Amino acid sequence: MEPFGNIRIEKIWEDELIFEVKLSVESEYVCAWQTCYFDSVSFNKLCSFIMDYCKGTCNNDYYESGHKQGNYGPAFSIRLSDDKAGHITIEIDLEIDDVEDRSHRCVCNVYTELGLLERFAKRIPAVINSKTGFEVSLLEE
Repeated sequence: MEPFGNIRIEKIWEDELIFEVKLSVESEYVCAWQTCYFDSVSFNKLCSFIMDYCKGTCNNDYYESGHKQGNYGPAFSIRLSDDKAGHITIEIDLEIDDVEDRSHRCVCNVYTELGLLERFAKRIPAVINSKTGFEVSLLEE
């Protein structure tokens, strides 16, 4: 399986307690994005989830940024799987924020390799202390 697709995380707003990121996904079939809010503790959970998966120390293969239903801010989820040969499938479920009931979602797969995912996992913590406009990408060199 050849790597195909990209994930980008860009810091687009911040105050003293929280920050907003734009999560963009490009797959073979779709390009989509959503924004969501994090504090440093919740963002570190995302970072740890991805890094722990790369190290083989993750207790599960699923991460959810928040509640996907109810009166909450937009949320996304990531499910990771691999073929034990270093090929990773990242299933991403993004919220499309165009209806009140939060029912519009985009679910797609990004295909990558363990080394690319691990490099991404090492770079994404920099988002926390970066200035707005800072972006990390799965395919970044």
